[in-house]
Parts: sequence; structure tokens; C-alpha cells
Amino acid sequence: MFLLTKLTLLMNKITLIISGLILLFFSGGMAQDGMKSSLKNHQTNGGLKFESESVNRSANGTYSEIIQLFNLTGKAQAIQFRILINKASDDYDALIFKDIEKGSDLKDPGWLLDFNVIKDSSKNSNAEEVFVLLYNSNQNSGLQPGDYFDLVKVNYKTINLPDTKSIKKSSMKIVKAEASTFDGFPLLIQSTKDEIKINIEGKKK
Repeated sequence: MFLLTKLTLLMNKITLIISGLILLFFSGGMAQDGMKSSLKNHQTNGGLKFESESVNRSANGTYSEIIQLFNLTGKAQAIQFRILINKASDDYDALIFKDIEKGSDLKDPGWLLDFNVIKDSSKNSNAEEVFVLLYNSNQNSGLQPGDYFDLVKVNYKTINLPDTKSIKKSSMKIVKAEASTFDGFPLLIQSTKDEIKINIEGKKK
């Protein structure tokens, strides 16, 4: 009876934590208010990064870009971040977001992925902001401190370019990256190298 009661309390705690993470995901914050000021301007050489800082892609194609995580300093039970697509002032609006999927570092079925896409209100624009939430549904079963080379994959398409000689630049940028331990303590994962520039070349006839 005691064991059953203890198990029930544990499951209630896990459910409460997951519910709180989902609520924070849609409200836009994970760290507690008292800690936000100390974390706001902190960036590290580690954190979330795209595998490459710049790539060349062909027009009218389908591609994936890998997001990696370096120098994780604690055991991360949950991770959230946003991806800005075609949002830079000099972007050509050449990328069309498809979806995001777990990489090989998150093969544990306890890791769950959710994302929410906010499209730019401008007519005929492909600019988007993607809210991403990763969390482990098992008790204290997060990512161990260290480096992760295949965390998630961002899948997208490139638009068709009528001028086969043209090269157009677009980008993806990771912002508001935050992580949390099982007990709710924040971990710093915002990187100074948080953007990938994608150069789109028209296909030759």
C-alpha cells in the first residue's frame, strides 16, 4: 500500500512538471522570473548551434539542417527554443519550413517533441517563427552533461528561382534557447553562433 501511494505521488509529480513545461512553452518562458535577469544576456561558446554556419542549396529542393548542443553543463529534462526562418532583413524569403524531428541523440522514446509555427502576417511571405519544445516524460531521465551532435533536424524546402544564374540568401536563427533540470533549475544553452545562412542557387537548365 505504501509503495502504491509513493508511486502515485511520483506520477502526479511527473504529470505536473510536464503540464508546467507545456504551459511555459506556449507562454514563452521557462526560467523563473527571479533568474531571467541573470540569464538574459548570457551567451556561451557552447549551446544550441546549427551544424554549419553557411551552406549552399539548390532551388526547388528539399533539405535538412541539424541542430547540435555543446557544453551542456547539467542534466537537461526539457529544452525549448525558437527558430526564426527568413526573418533577417536581407533574407530573400526562399525557405519553406516543413517540420522538425528528433535526431539520433534523442532516440529514447521518453523524449517528446512538440512545435508550433507562427507565420508572418505579411501576404505571400514565408517568414516564420517556430516554437520548439523537447522534454523527457520519465523521471529525472534527461540529457547528461556533454556534447550532442544530432539533437534535432529542421526539414524545409527551397523555392523555385526563375533566374538560373541568381543566388539568393536566406537564414535560420535560434533564439530564446533555454533548458531546465528535472527540479526546474535553468541551464544555459544560448549560443553566440546561433544562425545558419543558406545560399539558394537557381537550378541550371
